[in-house]
Amino acid sequence: MFLFENSCCFTGYRPEKFNFPLSETSYDYRRFITRLLTSIADMIEKGCTRFYTGMAMGFDILAAEQVITFKKAKPEIQLIAVVPFEGHKRTISSEWQNRYQEILRECDEVVTISPDYANWVYSKRNRYMVDRSRYVLTYFDGKTGGTQNTLKYAVKNGRQVLNIYETDVMAEKNSHLKHYCDIFPPEKNKDTR
Repeated sequence: MFLFENSCCFTGYRPEKFNFPLSETSYDYRRFITRLLTSIADMIEKGCTRFYTGMAMGFDILAAEQVITFKKAKPEIQLIAVVPFEGHKRTISSEWQNRYQEILRECDEVVTISPDYANWVYSKRNRYMVDRSRYVLTYFDGKTGGTQNTLKYAVKNGRQVLNIYETDVMAEKNSHLKHYCDIFPPEKNKDTR
């Protein structure tokens, strides 16, 4: 049995789809991590105690690492890894392997969707997480693919989506993100000249 009201899942891009390098030397990356950390803090403040990660390289792993930071201070926080298929960790690049393994060690539960790879396992994993979550935390800038499909499913099923791609500037300066965004990023300011 799961507690829907107290749950949040993550969906976002793999490393190559970000518009900046996932490196501490990147200002955009450090800003992204701050948004991610403060957004998870907001979810905890709203009563979330269960967090689901799909264990993909990039956003999923980065979000899980932030949850682990909170788990150290708040033992009631649970992290659930939803692995798409047995052997999934072999698909993770060597650069992300240690992080992947560390997250699995820190998880309260590991759910495996399928014993073998099939073309449907990733979408079934994503639906599994959304079905068990009230909130969906994402980084989505409009690119097509799995993140977009997951967000459409979440909205269709009445989930609250927080997109940290675009946030309220004052909230960010105050290190407290409370501004919910549409799943589709706002249009950039167009030159009207």
